[in-house]
Amino acid sequence: MFLYEWKKLLLRRGGIWLLLLFFVGEIAISVLFRQPYDQVLEQNREVYDRYLSSVNGPLTQQKREYIENEMVRLNDVHMQLSQLNSKYYQGQIPQDEYQAQLAELTQQDADYAGFAKLYTQYIYVREVPERRYFLYTGGWERLLTDWEPDYLLLLVLVLLLTPVFCEEYESRMDQILLTQKRSAGAQVLWKAAAVGSLTVLLTAAAQLCRVITYATYGLPNGSYPLESLVSFGASVKGLSILQGFFLQFALKELGYLYCALAILALSVLLKKFALTLMAGLIALPLPFLTLRDAFVLVPIPGPWSLTVGTVYLAPSQELTGFTEMTPLQLGLFVLAVVVLMGLLFFYVWWNNTNWAIKRISFRKGGSKQ
Repeated sequence: MFLYEWKKLLLRRGGIWLLLLFFVGEIAISVLFRQPYDQVLEQNREVYDRYLSSVNGPLTQQKREYIENEMVRLNDVHMQLSQLNSKYYQGQIPQDEYQAQLAELTQQDADYAGFAKLYTQYIYVREVPERRYFLYTGGWERLLTDWEPDYLLLLVLVLLLTPVFCEEYESRMDQILLTQKRSAGAQVLWKAAAVGSLTVLLTAAAQLCRVITYATYGLPNGSYPLESLVSFGASVKGLSILQGFFLQFALKELGYLYCALAILALSVLLKKFALTLMAGLIALPLPFLTLRDAFVLVPIPGPWSLTVGTVYLAPSQELTGFTEMTPLQLGLFVLAVVVLMGLLFFYVWWNNTNWAIKRISFRKGGSKQ
């Protein structure tokens, strides 16, 4: 039954082609809209990496002295270059002398922009040296700071999952299934299993595309504290970067599973393919499209907030107006979501099994006796 339900999902209404378009779309979005976290840093990446190799990891007194001394030296070079230009334009030195000194100072000053990025990171790290380490953060920042759901994934889920029950309702097949002694209840379970496994795989594929995309910039030192990233500097969870990524991954999986169950519940409630399709397309992405700047739905245990796992790691108050959840609050939030998912599934099962027919038949049989 499980494989049969998978076959229906993939072959009915061109599901296999829809999945192919989904993967092509995810890859295209990853390639076409890929942007570095810091364009200036990427332009000076070679110099930055050279300095970073000397200080990578936790801050020590030796690294402090090295960075501060190098900053003094480069500032001095920067100042000498500025003074040299002033003297030349004021006619105080001849051109040949200017050109000779300019070439030497320009070569030394070429390191300034790249080192300035490392120095900015040093200012950040030294505030909490025990929980903030030196590492290249560009790839991780882009991967973990995602403030919107995957709209393409939501669209594909609505298109794929709407027919799961609606086809049976529109063809009146549900009436036949309800007359079976055992098939109705088992069929709902197999449908849910097929829908859940498909949703998990699609969500993982979408996140894998992002990982591959930002791995081109670099995703080093995943064991370092999450607070090493500027976007998560106020985190209170004591996670490593990789642990933060997997927590976000798990929250998103839960969120999109919730979306899938919501689509099934809509199909059971509305029973019409076109009506369910329109309702799903409106109900799932609309909260983000209309409230994307306020994120007032973040505290609500629903699929909208869970599809953006970032806000539970270290939300920005400027973007969300919502303070970070403690581990206990996060656990209670997830528990509430699981309970609501259970209620959604129970509603789907309740309306697609032959329990009512059995009860009516039992009562009639009892009254005759």
